[in-house]
Amino acid sequence: MLLSKLKLSLTVALLCSGVHSACGQTPAKEQEAKLIAVLTSNAEYPQKADACRDLARIGTAECVPALAALLADAKLNHMARYGLETVPGPAVDEALRSALGKLKGRPLVGVIGSIGVRHDDKAVAALTAFLGDPDAEVAQAAARALGKIGSADAAKSLAAALAGALPANQLALCEGLFRCAEGFTAKGQADQAIVIYDSLRKLKPAPHQVLAGAWRGAILARQEKGLPLLLEAFRSNDAWLVAAAERIAIEMKVAAVSKVLADELGKVPAERQIMLCNVLGRRGDVVALPALLGLAKAGDKAARVAAIRAAVELGDAAVAVPLIELFKDPEAEVVQAATAGVAGLPGAGVDAAVVKMLDSADPALQLHALEMLRQRRVGTAVPQIQLLMDSKNEAVKAAAVKSYAELGGATDLGGMLDKLVKASDPAAIGALEKALASICGAAQQPQGCVQQLVAALAKAGPEAKQALLRTLRVAGGPEALQALRGAVADPDKDVHTGAIRVLSDWKTADAAAVLLDLAKTAATPVDKILCLRGYLGMAARKDLPAPERLAICQQSMPLIQRSEEKLLLLGAIGSLANPQSLGLILPYLDDPAVKLEAVATIMALADKRAKNQDADVAKAALGKVLAVAADNPAVVKRAQELLAALATEK
Repeated sequence: MLLSKLKLSLTVALLCSGVHSACGQTPAKEQEAKLIAVLTSNAEYPQKADACRDLARIGTAECVPALAALLADAKLNHMARYGLETVPGPAVDEALRSALGKLKGRPLVGVIGSIGVRHDDKAVAALTAFLGDPDAEVAQAAARALGKIGSADAAKSLAAALAGALPANQLALCEGLFRCAEGFTAKGQADQAIVIYDSLRKLKPAPHQVLAGAWRGAILARQEKGLPLLLEAFRSNDAWLVAAAERIAIEMKVAAVSKVLADELGKVPAERQIMLCNVLGRRGDVVALPALLGLAKAGDKAARVAAIRAAVELGDAAVAVPLIELFKDPEAEVVQAATAGVAGLPGAGVDAAVVKMLDSADPALQLHALEMLRQRRVGTAVPQIQLLMDSKNEAVKAAAVKSYAELGGATDLGGMLDKLVKASDPAAIGALEKALASICGAAQQPQGCVQQLVAALAKAGPEAKQALLRTLRVAGGPEALQALRGAVADPDKDVHTGAIRVLSDWKTADAAAVLLDLAKTAATPVDKILCLRGYLGMAARKDLPAPERLAICQQSMPLIQRSEEKLLLLGAIGSLANPQSLGLILPYLDDPAVKLEAVATIMALADKRAKNQDADVAKAALGKVLAVAADNPAVVKRAQELLAALATEK
């Protein structure tokens, strides 16, 4: 017995192996025959399932009996139907219809579904009989299958069954009818689809999704003739139907929809106006523009805002001027929506409309225009903006300067410089300076700015001249540095001091030589200190090579007298890992005012001592630390450790 089972298993295995190895290599008929043999053998489930899967790809009428025989198999029913559904020819349909009278439960539900997949018209009568089946799964499967078949007879059967259907089966019957109606529409039989949709619209009771789908189908199938139904839905008191109408109106491709809905705007309450505005904006038809702009002018505030947004969504430049007129509206939300709308509209025509606002006598309108020109980056408006820099309204003047700074370039500096050299009010000078700095800082070729700034220096008064000097620092470059050096000799005390302060804060290292020279030759102690501090600041710059920073420290030492500058020097030296760094600090160990900082700097440098640092210098520095920091046990201990480490080095 055991031997016979082993022989059978071996035979099946060899058969299955031959099928899979031969696929794509032997004639299709031979492959199909081997697969059929697997199905009719005692093979296990996996082998038979694989055979069904392969027959779905290559099967013909020859394999139908073998596959159909498995339809009653609880485990293989699904795979058998998978194999049958793609096999061409009437044999499959006949086999599936034949199985209807032999199966029950899940296998029957599956076969009904396969009949629907194959759209078998000849199965309509048999499927109709199952619509009243006590098994809800069977009845519902039959309804869906009839919907997939979608013939006139199938639709009649579904409609007749719906009249007395159990609540549990109603949704499936409606689904079947929807599929029939969709099929009729696709085949150009809209009249038959409309009959179904209208019957479902009147179905009571019915789920909202069924009613919404029926209204949608009834309106879309009628095309332009469905507009009265669309309006009826919009005017309904049922929230679900109104929401459905909103989606349908957005979906409809009929051009007349926008005009009809626009005409409706003035006839419905505010909440419906908001919804209609949303639809009209989404549809994007400019035919709705007059109605939307009319609503934007008066009425409920929320509806007006919705109308403005919808009008902007249409993207027509003609919207700009009417919206600009709303900038004076008493409702802040309306003004905000109009402003945001104009700012977001594309096109040169909109830019021109905004620029024209600058000519208004109303400061509020001018402020709106200046803000939008900045947002829209309208560089061509710079000449008109320049005129407003002389406005008597301080807010407009300040906004004009700000806009000029953001939109202007190096070629636009002339007008602003003319105003600066004539200005005497500190606030005005400050605003102009900020604008100049913005333009010069953003310039791709700052030297073009420098030449204009230097030329303006000769015409400017003391306050304006100081502003120009600070702006030269923003522009930078050799020519600007030279102008600053010359301004140090200015007879005006404030200009002189201002030039030194700007030099002391220069952003590049090329000012180091100028600062050192001034630190040596300046006439007053204050000037010397300012220049020395600026020079020492150069020693802390990470962008300078260490040898240059060390040279700055070395050249600063003879000039330093105050403790403040000594501390700056120690800080700069501490950032260097240079063989000579420790030697520069040694003299400051004897200075009570900075002794502690000198000790800390030496210890920090010794801790990170570079390999090329002079060991003798390090030993001398640490030895002196032991002498001057005897009252600090922690420092003494660490210094002794470092000295011991040095002693072990060769």
